[in-house]
Amino acid sequence: MKLVIVESPAKSKKIAGFLGAGWRVEACLGHVRDLPEAELGVDVAADFRPTYEILPGKGNVVKKLLKAIREAEAVYVATDPDREGEAIAWHLLKLASVPKDKPVYRALFHAITQDAVREAVAHPRALDIQLVEAQQARRIVDRLVGYLASPLAAKALDGKFSAGRVQSVCLRLVVEREREIESFKPETYWTLALQLAADGTEFTAKLHRVKDTDSTFKSREPLDKLVTLLNGAQVWVSKAGRTVKARSPLPPFTTSSLQQAASKGLGLSPEKTMALAQTLYEQGWITYMRTDGVSVAPEAQTEAREYIAREHGGDYLPPEPPAYTVKTANAQEAHEAIRPTDINRLPQAMDGDGAALYALIWKRFIASQMSPALYTITGAVIYTGKIQGQPFPIEFRAQGRSLLFDGFLKVYEEPPGESATEDEENETLPPLKDNQFLKLVAPQVEEHQTRSPARYTEAALVQALEQRGIGRPSTYASMVKHIQQSLEFASPA
Repeated sequence: MKLVIVESPAKSKKIAGFLGAGWRVEACLGHVRDLPEAELGVDVAADFRPTYEILPGKGNVVKKLLKAIREAEAVYVATDPDREGEAIAWHLLKLASVPKDKPVYRALFHAITQDAVREAVAHPRALDIQLVEAQQARRIVDRLVGYLASPLAAKALDGKFSAGRVQSVCLRLVVEREREIESFKPETYWTLALQLAADGTEFTAKLHRVKDTDSTFKSREPLDKLVTLLNGAQVWVSKAGRTVKARSPLPPFTTSSLQQAASKGLGLSPEKTMALAQTLYEQGWITYMRTDGVSVAPEAQTEAREYIAREHGGDYLPPEPPAYTVKTANAQEAHEAIRPTDINRLPQAMDGDGAALYALIWKRFIASQMSPALYTITGAVIYTGKIQGQPFPIEFRAQGRSLLFDGFLKVYEEPPGESATEDEENETLPPLKDNQFLKLVAPQVEEHQTRSPARYTEAALVQALEQRGIGRPSTYASMVKHIQQSLEFASPA
């Protein structure tokens, strides 16, 4: 009998069904050993040597697993395919003291499907001690910060709070943003725009510059003078242009981008997002959900391209499968991006708590393999003056954007804040040409105030952590939860 050890009991039953006779699948329920709770557990003087003990309540689980390891002819440790999973595998094997003549393998299940599971046990690898040491180093630093800094935090905060290696940095971001908001002093400024018309179609042109100076003013008086100057003046197009611009889809989800999109689009907390994603993974709907990678397996790309061509036509299929790169510093790209395990399992095939999240993942993945959207970008430089050809030293500009081909937008529209083109004008300009006269409908002088920085939303805080290389995406959900609990506890009733 060959033994496979996984973390989740939900996965163990499914995997046992895929492997069939001759295989036994057991679950370790996550970590089985850790540093002791009642003491530091790290010998700083002895090169930071850690001391481990079996976690409370895990004694019977460990006994059952060690007995299963002794009885097995070969052992496949298939804990989650990340650093934590590698460390869990190492701890189990250390406790088991497996004889040297018994085969021990590390299997990686990136998706809980029959093909993925059988492929993983057919091509296992050895335990990666570098990943184990990376996890141990992080755990030791966590303990040193937590146990040495927490007493100081508790003393200063009436024993109500603790410190953490990453949690404390995350809290600092929140506090610094709050201080920015408190110290912010709004400033008033004024802008000028012209409501114009060409061939009966109205549009807006904004003041771009006056005598090579900024187009915003801290008082209204200069703009009122410009409006007076424009009374009876002619308005014409100095230069008009039109171009086609492509808007490429975003890559398929990583852990961080999934948390951000689910927060913006579905109103889910990072914690809830990861809980639902874990269930979807264990049920075989999606690939592993803790990843920084944006790569996609060739067979998955082929499957997606076949679906796109069949359902949407060749115009929606790029000539070559897209290739994406990670822009985050220190990204761990050992795993694929988060995607459906079977593209033909459509979102409408699922119901329940995870249905909306699965639909988001499915649509984002399909969109990532589709052709870019195309926009017609129109722009015009507009002058005014008493006589055409002798303009005032004032320049207005108008810009518009209209959708020419929807491309990936046929399937998926990014939540607010994700698109790189959101700052562009969405107004559609009428056809304009050089030296064309325009009708001045009305000048528009508007008052504005600068805004203070916004408080972090859950999605914005996750994005800030990722951009600064703070923590790991897999820990963001718990970090955000701890910060929220701390702030709620500290806030007056």
